[in-house]
Amino acid sequence: MTTLLVLYPAYGTVSCERVSRYAGEIEGLRLVLADEEPTTSDEGIFDEVLELPPPERIVEAYTVLRRWCEKHRPDGIFMQSERGLLLGSILAGEFGLRGPAVEAAHLCSNKYQQRVKLSRAGIGNPQFTLAETAADVHYLARDFGFPLVLKCVISTMARLVTLVCREEDIDSAVARISAGLSQSLDVARLLGFAEATRVDLGCDPRRQFLVESFLEGDFVETDGLMIGHQPFTFGVTEQVQSTDPPFFIEGYLLPAECSANGPIESVSDAILRTVGLSDSGFSIEMRVCGDAISLMEINGRLGWDDGFSDLFQVRTHRERVFQTLQLALGIKPDLIRDASPFAALAYRSCYLDGIVEDLPSRDDLLPLQSDTLRFGLSTHKGARFVAPPNPEAYPHVAWTLATHPASSHAAYQIARRAVDELDISIRPI
Repeated sequence: MTTLLVLYPAYGTVSCERVSRYAGEIEGLRLVLADEEPTTSDEGIFDEVLELPPPERIVEAYTVLRRWCEKHRPDGIFMQSERGLLLGSILAGEFGLRGPAVEAAHLCSNKYQQRVKLSRAGIGNPQFTLAETAADVHYLARDFGFPLVLKCVISTMARLVTLVCREEDIDSAVARISAGLSQSLDVARLLGFAEATRVDLGCDPRRQFLVESFLEGDFVETDGLMIGHQPFTFGVTEQVQSTDPPFFIEGYLLPAECSANGPIESVSDAILRTVGLSDSGFSIEMRVCGDAISLMEINGRLGWDDGFSDLFQVRTHRERVFQTLQLALGIKPDLIRDASPFAALAYRSCYLDGIVEDLPSRDDLLPLQSDTLRFGLSTHKGARFVAPPNPEAYPHVAWTLATHPASSHAAYQIARRAVDELDISIRPI
């Protein structure tokens, strides 16, 4: 019997049901869930359920898991979420399991140290430094110019990321991010990781935050798998980002048609070598302006936007959750990259405070689907949406994936029309 530990799966993105479904393709696999507040349905899916403290209490969770691993000796850890990456890397190193090394997981989570490391390696970055007060940001604005981007040191899934376009907006923006840092569970998780590993964070994330220049250019990213230390990239996607409010994703185009993909993949490979990532998924955001390719951030786990698995499966012909389960167990995945189809995801989004009053059911969407068009829901009736800049804002309501024989831009137009035509009602509150 082979035992796989599923650590802090990210709710709403990689469901326990999905992990269980694809794990069933591996004969003799025993699944153990390690998560906070497991549900009755979780107990029906997994062979064993281990309740952990919440992920921000990483030292306590490590103590519980270390004791369990010493007794049961798992064969692998599935840690493809922000919540699971740091703790999973500690356990993988201690018990000789496949996964990112502690230093690589740290560099993929601590955006300040990530920028320092990659800048020294000659990889393009925005101008950046640490700040603590509004006075610091006023001073930096003289060198960086506007717009400025303020963000938490640790990856927060876009929470607390703030665009500052005018001098008069600095004080309120700094007050907002400073208040958020003191309450951030992401910051608490990074501090717990440092306590458990004695790694040097290079800053105090409770008080300090990143200030960066805003990079112009096309928004692109690479996603894929690290097979050992060798990258397998699904392709280069072009992001469609919102403008008001900024920093939310409205769509993805695969492959990117805005820029040549080869140079972008070469920079992506160099980033992965520099951080030393191995045996994991990855997601790297970049900006392309002319010949300049600059890093925005690297994540040492799979990207989990809605519809991602469907998007990449158009070209890889494989389910990436299943491939990542194989990676964790030392099974080499079947790697295919079909260059012929073009695809795009389009999202229906909500940027206001509101309650979902009506939207199609999954059964309602089935007749709309075809060989070239798929639909998915990101929420449910009665769900509450909060407006940015609330740090819990997550705007996706529904998504559509379209394919086209010759153009990802054409696929995006098809997907955009289809998702915008869905009968969805959200009542402002």
